[in-house]
Amino acid sequence: MIIDVESAQVGYEDRTVLRGVDLKLSAGEAVALLGANGSGKSTLVKASLGLVPLSGGTAKLFDTPLGKFRGWDRIGYVPQRLGAGGGVPATVTEVVSAGRLAKRYIPFPARASDRRIVAESLEAVGLADRGKDAVATLSGGQQQRVLIARALAAEPDLLVMDEPTAGVDAANQDLFAELLGRRKRAGCAVLLVAHELGPVAGIIDRCVVLSDGRVVGDGPPRQVLDSAGHHPHDPQAHHGMWSAA
Repeated sequence: MIIDVESAQVGYEDRTVLRGVDLKLSAGEAVALLGANGSGKSTLVKASLGLVPLSGGTAKLFDTPLGKFRGWDRIGYVPQRLGAGGGVPATVTEVVSAGRLAKRYIPFPARASDRRIVAESLEAVGLADRGKDAVATLSGGQQQRVLIARALAAEPDLLVMDEPTAGVDAANQDLFAELLGRRKRAGCAVLLVAHELGPVAGIIDRCVVLSDGRVVGDGPPRQVLDSAGHHPHDPQAHHGMWSAA
């Protein structure tokens, strides 16, 4: 099991955010976390990765308790709306190439395959023509796309994305979904936080719906979303998920 969370409880000060949540994710499986703002989606992601402590329950990564897990190079994580610049004068290509470092033999230079994967990742998020630009000069949405490309370039065994597509416009949605699907077919597990599935609906195996810190739905997308009143293939939902930023 790639992610195995059982009876997770998380609280901040006097507020309970997760209330006995279970989440399981297998190799080659794609799961979408859905729910209204404040339902606990981002907190569940962070708890699954050990970024916030559990006040109850257990969590494992790759069948290893979080406290003992060390294989962080196997995980590609795109947090919610985090700037990629960070004041460092790096180009877009340099930041995305950092995703290949764990796969390379340091200090040897990047191989042709590394450069190809970086180029494909940039193309998938619509930044193929911005490789030489400084990340600090990009908009917030474009910086988010750089982080997506960096995670994709790492070819991880687990890809976790917290509402990553807010900065990716509709013209590049199919490229992104295609590359995400390719990683899944290679055995990568995908955990995606979203308000709507949009173009990635075709690769999602299960939807987990949260409300007020609890799981209120878990199953095949059409079954879960129809019961919740969502429509994963609706054109308006498609456009909304991929709005430009």
